[in-house]
Order: sequence, then C-alpha cells, then structure tokens
Amino acid sequence: MMMADVRRDRIVAAGPRVMSVRSALEWAFGPENARMDFDHSGAHEFDRVGVSPEWRMMQQAKLGCRIDGGGAGPAPQIHPDAAMIAAAVEALEMNPMFGREMAVLVATHARAGTAPDWRGSVRRHVVPVGWDFDDEGRSIALEAKGDVWSYRSDRSRNLRKVGSRCCPISFVGGGSETAKRRRAYLDWCGALLEVASQLRVPGYLDTIIVTSTQPVLSPWQNIS
Repeated sequence: MMMADVRRDRIVAAGPRVMSVRSALEWAFGPENARMDFDHSGAHEFDRVGVSPEWRMMQQAKLGCRIDGGGAGPAPQIHPDAAMIAAAVEALEMNPMFGREMAVLVATHARAGTAPDWRGSVRRHVVPVGWDFDDEGRSIALEAKGDVWSYRSDRSRNLRKVGSRCCPISFVGGGSETAKRRRAYLDWCGALLEVASQLRVPGYLDTIIVTSTQPVLSPWQNIS
C-alpha cells in the first residue's frame, strides 16, 4: 500500500474534518502544496481512488477541463481532496465574474494564509514610482535623468530645469484607493463563496466538510 493511501485511510477512519472554505483552501495550497493547471492538460486532479470514470468525466465537463490532453506528466502525490479544492479554484477562470486573475489571487492568499488588504491609506501622500539599489545594496528611490524637466511649484508656477536628476512620484492614498481596495476585498469574498458552493456539492470531497462560514464581509465597519 502506498504512503498516500495509508494517510488517506487514517483520515477516513478518524472521520471527516469540518473546515471553513478559507481553512480548506489554506490547507490545500499550504501543507498539501496543491497546484493549478490552466492548460487543462491531463486533469490528474480527478484521479481519485474509488471514483468511477463517469463521475470524473462529469466533473471535468462541469469545471471546463479536458479529459485527457496528454501533455502533462504525473501530478505530485497530494491528498485527493486537496487536488479537488485546487480544481474548484481553477474553475474560477471559466467564470466571467472572476477569471484567471482571481483564481491566482485566491490561491496566492491561501498559500500565504493572508487576505487582501482592504485598509489602504486615508491620507493622500506622495511615494516614488519605483525603487532602485545603490552600489552598497541599499534601497533608494528610483531616479530618472533627462535634458529638460518641467514641473509645477507649490505656487502653481510652471518651472523648468535643465540637465537635472529627478525622482518620479505618484500620489497614493485617499478615498479612491480605499474604495478600490475594499472592492477588491469584496471580490475575493465573492470568489470564496463561489468555491465554497462547489466544495459543498455532495460527494465532491471525501474527508472534508466545508461549512458556510465566510470571511467577514465588511471588516472596515468594525473600526472604532
């Protein structure tokens, strides 16, 4: 008996584990090191012990995966449920509301055990557009060289400098950035809700029960 089979038998014998969708994602992409395959070649995610070929074909059709592309080698030995969780996240690519970028975002945060930063900065301030390194390896603001630079002074006067070095800047923070970050956080919550609905389909997972617990929808309302 293979080691993966032994581990699976022990988990089944101990009974199903109850997890929130976020905990299930962090388990699959963290300790189990699940991966997504947007090429949809091979679809080894569905090579589950005790599952009929007909069931695999139905699930692959539902998630938009090809049955056998033949272009990928054997998938790493991970828990079958972790592979199925990764497949559910991968399916976000086929959803016009989310797409591949959201699927990658969900997997990235799950692997790191984080959530999108919804806070932003209330105060609008200036930052360099980029960073560089000096000869000693210290980070410094990115500089640019030019023959003539035009800029506006604090008294709204148009000024020019010739042969100067400057640091390009951008304005960040303020209400627009805060709104953008909160919208991105809400989109992430919606993606987790979509994944959870798939993970709760009867028979989709063998050893995990995904609860209806979701991340706090508007954490900024709890700020005092």
